Amino acid sequence: MTKKTVLFFVFFLLCARLTFGYGWLGHNIVAEIAKARVSDAVKDSVQKYIGDMTWESASTWMDEIKGNSKYDYMKPWHYVNIEKGMSYDSTFGGGNNVAQQLIIAIRNLRHKSTLTSEQISFNLKVVFHLIGDLHQPLHVGYGIDRGGNNVEVIFNEKKENLHRIWDTDIIEYKNINLVKVQELLANTPPASIAKMGEGSVIDWMTATRSSLVDVYAYTSPVTEAYINKGAIIIETQLMTGGVQLANILNEVFGK
Repeated sequence: MTKKTVLFFVFFLLCARLTFGYGWLGHNIVAEIAKARVSDAVKDSVQKYIGDMTWESASTWMDEIKGNSKYDYMKPWHYVNIEKGMSYDSTFGGGNNVAQQLIIAIRNLRHKSTLTSEQISFNLKVVFHLIGDLHQPLHVGYGIDRGGNNVEVIFNEKKENLHRIWDTDIIEYKNINLVKVQELLANTPPASIAKMGEGSVIDWMTATRSSLVDVYAYTSPVTEAYINKGAIIIETQLMTGGVQLANILNEVFGK
């Protein structure tokens, strides 16, 4: 292998890390939980519209296209900033926020008979991704610190920001994976699972924001106790997001 080839592969791996390292595993888990909770007919319908994509790749599509200027208008869709004591307003960010765009995409899919196949595919990928973002507390956090991006802490002897810790680091450190979240789901009472699917997108966002008290109860360096509590919250949020995504897909494609 030539030096040029080696450098190419190093560059490729770095790019892959930058592209896919931003919470990709969490999104994949949400998609897989949903996939296990829909009928074969719904799976086939979803697959028809996302084409050659896997459910996992559909769930991260919105992150993967961030480097394409064609989609710059979608960058604010991943989050919403709501300061302490304030209530959500659909006009936040000019409507370009995670809650409002998720509401719009779900509404569009409910009227899929008026859409082209390409439009259905687009809205599906938006729902797949934003349902995950909505369940990460710092994606619906405070603008004053940019959803924790401006909060520096020491995590596992490295300087990180609070947002990244909740997006990726706790998941990797505690080896949160599909099996663990499936086990949590299997041990959750059916009545509690049914309740997860109730309410509106705004209700789901409000429930996610209730975790911000625990998110901001950090010290630096971050303690094992904080990480352990964070892992429980994250696993619960991924499970909840997966259940809600499945309910949406069953509603839209199960008729």
